[in-house]
Amino acid sequence: MRIRYAILAAAVAAVLTACSSALSGTPVPGETDIRALDTGSYPIEPLNAHDDDPVLPFYEMYEVAALRLADYVISPGDISSELIYGTSAATAWRSVVPSWLGRGAGDIAVRHKLLYGFEVGGASIDKSITSFDWPSKDPSNKFTGNTVVLQFPDSQRATAAAEELYDADFGLQEGRNQPVTLPAHPNARAHWRPDSPFLRTFMPHGSYVIGLLLSVPTPDRTALTTLAESAYTKQIEALSRTTPLTEEEVITLPWDADHLLMRTLNPDQSTKPDSVGTGYLRTGKPGALHYAAGRLLPRDRAYVDKQLTAMNAEQIAIAAGTIVIRTPDPESADRAVSEKLFPWQVRLGADPAPKVPDTTCVENRPTDSVKRFSCLLAYNEYVGIVSSSQLLDAHQRAAAQYAIFANTR
Repeated sequence: MRIRYAILAAAVAAVLTACSSALSGTPVPGETDIRALDTGSYPIEPLNAHDDDPVLPFYEMYEVAALRLADYVISPGDISSELIYGTSAATAWRSVVPSWLGRGAGDIAVRHKLLYGFEVGGASIDKSITSFDWPSKDPSNKFTGNTVVLQFPDSQRATAAAEELYDADFGLQEGRNQPVTLPAHPNARAHWRPDSPFLRTFMPHGSYVIGLLLSVPTPDRTALTTLAESAYTKQIEALSRTTPLTEEEVITLPWDADHLLMRTLNPDQSTKPDSVGTGYLRTGKPGALHYAAGRLLPRDRAYVDKQLTAMNAEQIAIAAGTIVIRTPDPESADRAVSEKLFPWQVRLGADPAPKVPDTTCVENRPTDSVKRFSCLLAYNEYVGIVSSSQLLDAHQRAAAQYAIFANTR
């Protein structure tokens, strides 16, 4: 939109000059004067406005590595088309591992020097499993699927960790559970309970350990075996598109190299990577879809995927409730505004933010967003989405986000 207006203005100026017309008046900037915007008390400059990019302490770089890995962990929807709702997404590090891996998993991870990992879960309805001891679920929740990928320093530690995770978990179920062989992946160790629709399995893959917790509608060993084999195959293929990191490489990973997070309205001014998706993070589109788990993004991953695909989303940053998306070109960003490509379903339109160009605002459906109002704006190839319980506040956030876009190099 802005490009089209600029071309039109240049053409008019050329015609007037050719006709030797005399012009009077005060020149105006080529884009909106951000000084005229109502930004409330929100910051209008990026955190690195003085060329001082945030430098994270070394221990937070493990979160950065885990968020990098998120783009290479398969979505529950890749395991089964039935798994349309998100139930969990989180990073792993040291003893912080998913509870569904079984008792003692954290101690095993520490003993074998876990570097980082990422976990994601999904279900066929908007309900989670109960994972204490052996898992259980509401019978109406026909399919569930949880995946974790953990990276250890080397293949020896990964192999030992996978063995111990299985032995510890199976040992607690002795007399009730039975081993399950996965012919397509003979290195995997799995077990199930004949009166339960769940299967839990661990497999080393190079310096990674892949863990799965899967369920089908009724106890069915064949169905669970087929599902696990397919999930492993897809997860291994996804990991082939990246490389494991050494501990030294973790510490030196680039963090926000293209300043996408710096372009994101961040009233809290926090730079601590956030593992649960409500604070401060950036990923590619696959990693962002994992966070469609009912916090900032709604649990309906299929809808979130549809909207992000429609705007050609490439990278996503989240900071204190604000979402910024990098698309390949201004046309994609403008389409997000014109087609109202919010990542959640909305109830009705709302007044646009005053004086903020290329923006649209809506009132959200109570079940699909944590805030009542949201505004979406475009600036060059970037899309910003802000939300608030009050429309005036949403407008001020949109104005501040526009100003930050304009002020970021």
